[in-house]
Amino acid sequence: MIKLTNEMEWLIDIYSRDYSIKAPKDVEKIKLSQMISKLGFFYEKFRNAIDYNDEHLVRRNSLERFLRRQLLLLLEKDPSKISEALIHEFIRAQYLPNDTLPETFILEVAQPIQKYLAIIDYISYNRLPKSSKLIDWLIGITSAEINEKLTPNNKEVAIANLMYSHLIDNIAFHKTNIDKKERDLQIYIATLRTLLKADPSTLRYFLLKLYLPNWNLAEPAEIEHFSRHIYNVKNKIDSHLSHPIGFQLTRNLRPQAVFFNILKEVMELNKDHLKELFADNELLEKSIEEIVVGNYKKIKTKLIGTILRVILYIFFTKTILAFIIELPYDYFILEQIHWYALITNIAFHPLLMFFIAMTIRIPGVKNTQLIIAEIKKIIAGEERKIVFKAKGLMRRGSVSYFIFNTIYIIMFSISFGLIISILNFFNFNVPSGILFVFFLTIVSFFGFRLRNLAKQLSVVPRKDNFFSFLVDFISLPIIRVGRFFSTNFAKINIFLFILDFLIETPFKALVEFLEKAVSFINEKREEIIE
Repeated sequence: MIKLTNEMEWLIDIYSRDYSIKAPKDVEKIKLSQMISKLGFFYEKFRNAIDYNDEHLVRRNSLERFLRRQLLLLLEKDPSKISEALIHEFIRAQYLPNDTLPETFILEVAQPIQKYLAIIDYISYNRLPKSSKLIDWLIGITSAEINEKLTPNNKEVAIANLMYSHLIDNIAFHKTNIDKKERDLQIYIATLRTLLKADPSTLRYFLLKLYLPNWNLAEPAEIEHFSRHIYNVKNKIDSHLSHPIGFQLTRNLRPQAVFFNILKEVMELNKDHLKELFADNELLEKSIEEIVVGNYKKIKTKLIGTILRVILYIFFTKTILAFIIELPYDYFILEQIHWYALITNIAFHPLLMFFIAMTIRIPGVKNTQLIIAEIKKIIAGEERKIVFKAKGLMRRGSVSYFIFNTIYIIMFSISFGLIISILNFFNFNVPSGILFVFFLTIVSFFGFRLRNLAKQLSVVPRKDNFFSFLVDFISLPIIRVGRFFSTNFAKINIFLFILDFLIETPFKALVEFLEKAVSFINEKREEIIE
């Protein structure tokens, strides 16, 4: 039997409660037409398919998009109207349940909207410098607070607080020149990044609540004071988020987040009998193992689906480009079709993706056993030694900076020089060579991301050897270029531009009009029946 700590007793109490929003019996519920809602749902699915985001960010990104449309495009100033439109839109998109939320919830959501509208009005009225960037920063925080209001995350925040408290007691900083206050804050930020997968806007919102504990219930005087000092607050928050050790600490603590994420799933699955579960050592181990193995299977299924989509996408894209660019270039410019280069360019990258997929491994029994052992220590409050040693950051202009950048340039030159030499040997022309290198970098980056997906539950330290060093030496520059292409081309999405600026606003207005029309017809039908 494991003796529970006070923190675990508190966490059990949190998980035994129901935080879902429900309407009292005497309050009318928000109910929309299911027929009209399907239009909004299918549009949202289509929009998310074009603009791929991690699953946990989809709803908040949709909320941020809505706020930009309402505040910056439609210039709506009534918080109640914005709140009602938001809740209706989210019910149609199935982010919120239909015929469940009370009508009074509209006014509850309107409160934070009113607060941020006042700040935006202050920024615009006083013509603060770089106001567009400032409003953009603020809308991100607004979306994080409203998202918390729409879907309460009490349990997730509670497990994050447990992880933070545990790390404060167990982590040792070696050779790190940082004061205790900043150290604790960086542990908190790393906890949010690893456990809650918080994006920058969500992190800013959490830090804002640290600085202003009463922020969710802020009075007009407090809002005005914040507005006057908004640049100071912004600079302070952003400086913490960009602290030199921040991302190093995040990488170091990722395995710790695995333990707390699995613990969270165990508690959610067994919330009705947690004390009995923690009292039975064998039952606890079995429950943890089942969830870990289940997660391995989910990752494997997700990997297979992603790999198939990537292979098909690359194959069809390369085939189309071959007939649009390479074949005409060979026929009209070179007056000779290089079939070998053409077929190689079509087939090589899908086959490379398939080969990378075959080498990806899901964690095994040793990993599972380590997760079980560490979670039991966390539950019992046993001491766990976690060492963080910050790597020195090289200053621009220093000797070390010059040496290692020179080595990196040599790595880059060797990797791409080798590829270009091989392409020349097989008589690839310029367009074929450019397309080959471009897709090679993209496939390498996709492969790198897929490996990270497979390792997201891995807590066993990686063992480096000469072969792995050699692979990293050759592949790192290629992956880096692939990351650059992937992230920058994703920003240039003409379909998203058309959807957001030309289609979405009139489409959402049409859906709202149809909703009111259906409501009007139903009302008249009821009058006839009466």
